[in-house]
Amino acid sequence: MKSQPSTKHRERSAGRTKHRSKRGPKMAASTGTGTGTGTESTLLTFRLVRRSFVLQTKEFFDNSTLHGVRYIAEDGRPFFERFMWFCFVAFGFIAAVVIIFSLWEKFQTNPTITGLDTDFHNQQVIFPTVLLCPTAPFDDEAVHRVAYQVLGGYEDGSDAYEPFLRLLTQLSYDSLREVAATLSDLPAASGTLRTANLRDLVFQVAVRCNDTFAVCRYKDENIDCCDMFKPIYTEHGFCFGFNARYTNSWNVETLNTEVHVLFETDKKWGLTFEPLRESHIFVHSYNEISGWDFQPQVLWDVDSKVEFLISMKQTYTTDDAQQLSIGQRKCIFPEEEKLQFYQDAYTFSGCMKECRIAKSLQFCKCVPPFYAPIRSIPICRVANLPCLSEYTDNITNIHSCQSCELGCLNTVYDIEKYSKIIRTEEEQQEAQVTIEYLTWPIIRYKREVLFGWVDLLVSFGGIAGLFLGFSLLSGVEIMYFFTMRTFCMVHKNRDELVAIERQKSNRAVRQIELGLRPVQRRQRQPHQGQQPRTGATDRADPYERVQEQQIKLIKLISHDAKLLLGNRLDQFDAQRYAMKRMPPPRKHSVTVATDTHHYNRPGGEQLAARGAGHDSYVYHGFLP
Repeated sequence: MKSQPSTKHRERSAGRTKHRSKRGPKMAASTGTGTGTGTESTLLTFRLVRRSFVLQTKEFFDNSTLHGVRYIAEDGRPFFERFMWFCFVAFGFIAAVVIIFSLWEKFQTNPTITGLDTDFHNQQVIFPTVLLCPTAPFDDEAVHRVAYQVLGGYEDGSDAYEPFLRLLTQLSYDSLREVAATLSDLPAASGTLRTANLRDLVFQVAVRCNDTFAVCRYKDENIDCCDMFKPIYTEHGFCFGFNARYTNSWNVETLNTEVHVLFETDKKWGLTFEPLRESHIFVHSYNEISGWDFQPQVLWDVDSKVEFLISMKQTYTTDDAQQLSIGQRKCIFPEEEKLQFYQDAYTFSGCMKECRIAKSLQFCKCVPPFYAPIRSIPICRVANLPCLSEYTDNITNIHSCQSCELGCLNTVYDIEKYSKIIRTEEEQQEAQVTIEYLTWPIIRYKREVLFGWVDLLVSFGGIAGLFLGFSLLSGVEIMYFFTMRTFCMVHKNRDELVAIERQKSNRAVRQIELGLRPVQRRQRQPHQGQQPRTGATDRADPYERVQEQQIKLIKLISHDAKLLLGNRLDQFDAQRYAMKRMPPPRKHSVTVATDTHHYNRPGGEQLAARGAGHDSYVYHGFLP
């Protein structure tokens, strides 16, 4: 007798367990308590991370050191007050960002300042490079000898090579076309000229130093002109250089180590020489390499006296500027970058010269003969001169050499006073050239850092602290809350997040299904090992009695709804079909049912089926 209630209790428990198992996986997937598939697990993790991120955002707003942020998310504050603080914080953030961007632009474009250096006494000033390039830098006797012996082979008609040899000593980018045009007048059967080293020919026929200078004086003391002026074959032709950075011969180019300097106590700060040929005179800094980047300051004529006084303006950069990039300071330190061919120190003229060499190799696979032999780079021969004349404009175009910047030690010379006197028979004046400094001190400018990285950091911190109360530790807090703290909460407090997510899901408004589907009559199968229960037993179950009361309530609401809506629908259908003279269609009954989960309970579907006819539909909605 005591075992029978236990059996019934186990049967009811088994029925409830089966009922829960039907909807268990769905609830587990939604709340995250079940295992589920890989997609469901990933979705669950994403929801937990999102929930953790929301909670950490709320906690960050409550405990942040940023001014005004805590009032935006504080509970109990009216909406107007929250919106007001949000506007204040947003305005401070925008203002700080705008000012920070302006400071960053200033740091990128103008981080240095150039001022006058007042320490000008006892300076060791390097005398500028003086380049003298005769307009006719050839020796007629040497030209005739080379043309007859070397190129002509002691044969008649060898004088046809003489115009070519004269132009070869004046070879530059300006005269390349003229030199290439003379090739058509040369004998075509000359194999010696096709294989000849043009640079070697230039040094054989070039004018000698003794035929170019008469008298030279430096610091008002007589000097040997040929010891001071060295032969140089440059992009302006054959020249002689005083205090030049590089000197060269037909097969090698060497760095000049004998630098001439000036002191404030010197007797005279100038150089005087007497040329014997009409010449172009160039004056530029010793730190630069003589070449196409410089133009002549003076064209000296025979029987004239030229004197020009110069002033030197030198700009140097302090070592602190090395913390800036090349684009910011707009200069390159001598040891900062190594050129490919002139590796002793970086110079702007050397960089431009290497750029022209690279373009000559690109277009013609060789370099013009006025460049000294550089490693294994081939020197152009006679057959390559037409190619050089064709691509002269491309080679000398400076727009393709934009990577070359000025050196951080930059020196320029200005002509302050220039005088030229033509010598006459009455005035027995010396035909000479004088280059002299106008005054001492030498003007020097110092470029130093105005806005460095430390200044930029201080400015950023001051602006962010003024408008937002922001500091470096505030940034660390932001990273801490939204990275480490968020994911650690998902890992360590997973059960709490699942409970919060489940609570939020229960509070959410369930979706309403407004579809109509036919009710399928289905006989409820008993559980395995369980006998079908009689009507008396069913009624004896309290759970069944609750369901019967719910079905009665549903029928009552359904009946009222049909009475209210049926009359309106009958009147509308009668009018519509009366106008079309058609018989009215067969009516379908409507049965209103509550949430679909009621039918999952035992007997729910049978009761719903009994409440609807064969052609009836069940409305699965939610009653208010």
